Amino acid sequence: MSSKATLRLYGQLSSHPALEWAWVNAQLKAAGTYWVVARTAAGHPHPRPVWGVWNQQRLFLSIGTPAILRALAADPVVTVHLDSGTEVVIVEGRASGSVDASEVIASYDRKYEWTYDVAAYGPLTLVIPTAVLAWRAGGWAGRESFQQTGRWQFDL
Repeated sequence: MSSKATLRLYGQLSSHPALEWAWVNAQLKAAGTYWVVARTAAGHPHPRPVWGVWNQQRLFLSIGTPAILRALAADPVVTVHLDSGTEVVIVEGRASGSVDASEVIASYDRKYEWTYDVAAYGPLTLVIPTAVLAWRAGGWAGRESFQQTGRWQFDL
């Protein structure tokens, strides 16, 4: 389970109105693309857009790319973020192996109207969150600054 904490912005605790977990949870469930950032053997971050599902406060991602899977096997620390730069949700966590559970695959298939083939694409990668950071910014490209913020800590 998660516990609410205060997001730090530019080194200071946020004084902006708090985001509700329900909004963050809905964003994670509805996202079509999840951007996975892992550190490669060369030591630099490597972002990759993938499909996935958010289920019971866990991410199940179709990573498939051998270089990213090797990087996560060597260093499971991962950051995942959604597409928007103004309605931001960032998951910090650890890749914790692979999953081919039928209920998760069925959820994935319903979401994408797809038939996920574990034999062809490999099992889904489980990401266990350690923290979720989120904020909503106003105006074009967020020029009207932060409107709401939130941070949630998770027990591994």
